[in-house]
Amino acid sequence: MRALRSGGRGNVRANVRASVRASVVQSPASHPEARQRRKDRFRATAVKALDGERSFRRCATQDDSAGLRLVPRILAFVVTLLVFPPSPIPRPPSLGAQAPVADTMMFYKALDLEAAGKYREAAPLFRSALQTSAVVNALLGLERVYAELGWSDSLVAPVEALIVASPREETYRTVQLRTLQSLGREVELRKAVDAWVRDMPTSVSPYREYARLLLQKNRAAAADSVLARAKVALGTMKDLQLEIAQARAAQGQWIESAKAWRQALLTADYLQQAATYALAPTPSSSRQQIREIFLALPVEVPSRRALAELEMTWGSPSDGWNALKDLPPDSVASEAWSEFAKRAESEDRWTIAREALESALRWKRTPEIAIRAATAAMNAGDPAAALRLGPMSDAGGDSTLIARAYLPLHARALSALGRPMEAERLVARYDRFLSPGAHNSLIRTIAWGWVRTGDMNRARAALAATGVEGDSSDAAGWLALYEGNLKAARGLLRGGTEQSPELALALGLIARLKVDTAPAIGKAFLALAKNDSAGAAAQFSAAAENAPVVRSLLLLTAAQLHASMRHDTEAVAIWQRILSQEKDSPEAPQAELEWARLLRKKNDVAGAAAHLEHMILAYPQSALVPQARRELDLAKTSIPPTLS
Repeated sequence: MRALRSGGRGNVRANVRASVRASVVQSPASHPEARQRRKDRFRATAVKALDGERSFRRCATQDDSAGLRLVPRILAFVVTLLVFPPSPIPRPPSLGAQAPVADTMMFYKALDLEAAGKYREAAPLFRSALQTSAVVNALLGLERVYAELGWSDSLVAPVEALIVASPREETYRTVQLRTLQSLGREVELRKAVDAWVRDMPTSVSPYREYARLLLQKNRAAAADSVLARAKVALGTMKDLQLEIAQARAAQGQWIESAKAWRQALLTADYLQQAATYALAPTPSSSRQQIREIFLALPVEVPSRRALAELEMTWGSPSDGWNALKDLPPDSVASEAWSEFAKRAESEDRWTIAREALESALRWKRTPEIAIRAATAAMNAGDPAAALRLGPMSDAGGDSTLIARAYLPLHARALSALGRPMEAERLVARYDRFLSPGAHNSLIRTIAWGWVRTGDMNRARAALAATGVEGDSSDAAGWLALYEGNLKAARGLLRGGTEQSPELALALGLIARLKVDTAPAIGKAFLALAKNDSAGAAAQFSAAAENAPVVRSLLLLTAAQLHASMRHDTEAVAIWQRILSQEKDSPEAPQAELEWARLLRKKNDVAGAAAHLEHMILAYPQSALVPQARRELDLAKTSIPPTLS
């Protein structure tokens, strides 16, 4: 938030001023009146945008979470103003009149002074501009600079005069309420609200603005009473769903809040993030009801997107995808799938990301989506699907695009499939479009392919061809590990740039092992590199017998490999050994959690719940406890496990 407070205002103002000046330059010089009208319109929009930004910054200063909730509303407010710029409000007759050009220049001067932080100099100009056609924007500017100077009490009288002259102008009323609240004048504030209601008895605005102010002050119960009063007076709460949703969430009424959020999203889909933020603290016991509310028919994209984000926040990406995958295919759904995939990609949920991107591809195929889908498939461990999803034919013969985007992916996939010779031919075909660095990176990738075929000599030769860079690469570190040379592997892998589960495992082992050589462990990793899961599981189990320091980690790795091959009996036997013989190791809680997940997949709910409860009680300090609690909740509600 600090960055938003300090840097956001300057960026918004700079962009606004640039837009205004650009519009003036483009206006025909031979039509000064038209140019002036255009300036007036853009300046009005600019000031409204600045006011929204300032309101957010002031709110964020008081309460960062409240400020974050206002971001989507402020952005939408600015966009609305850009499309529908405000019409000039008739100035109060008592305030007099001046020449339009002079009026406009006075207001522009005040705006520029405010942007430069010269609030004292800007204040009298804004005050004078209250007598002009820019009265609404001048009032908002005056509110901002007075707040900066601590002079908000000086705004009370001018606002009252404006209200007397134009009692139906809602901006004046809103500024009055904000000012009185900031001054702590609660009695006057309530009187102002009552006066607004008397003057506009059928308007929802007095109730809405007052409720929002109370919510910003964390007075949810008071806001709720205002909303109840609105229902009695107006006979409906149709236009107050956002405030109802916020008030209910603040009071822990999660189900009612979710219902209101769904209604609010129908007309304001930009509130999806706000809904996610408000409902994120929902306790696990109420989450299934929240899901049912957002998933109920008819299918509405905004509510489904909000639920998907909420599920990701709750740590359930598979349920998030379930909320979106059945959307009717169209451009809106495609955008939702692509955006959800971005969140999944950022959290390394590659299987989920791949499914979402494949759905988007089925609606409309683009090179960008195809590359993302293929990359997700590759990172999910399916190189064959990566080649299918991202064929080079999508590039339309653009050799530069192929070299930049497709070739690295194809070289990686072919190497993972043990087809390094094909990868070499591809690199040779497009070599003239590659930089030296890109070429060497691809050669190191191909070295992996030779490792997977078991040809270590060709792997070393490939690395040697890249020179000193190859000798210090991640691939060189892996080759050292495969040979059991932990000393060399330790230095090379720690300084590498690769990120993968295998690297995390290797680094974990290297950090806990104090020896310089471990041939048995190297052979296990080599079998894993060759995609020989059965052989790798056996090698890790065998290596565990002579490596007591990392025995639990090696055994857990073997169990995971068995589980991935559906060798459930072997996996359970190893988990039992870890929990009985290595119960004080860091891997013990993970072993019990994985055992429980296997039981739940087999619909043994009671067995899964027993293991999860034991894990939570026996290892309360484990970082896996939140996951165990979620699994326990799902087990108790008999929700079957899904792809994660």
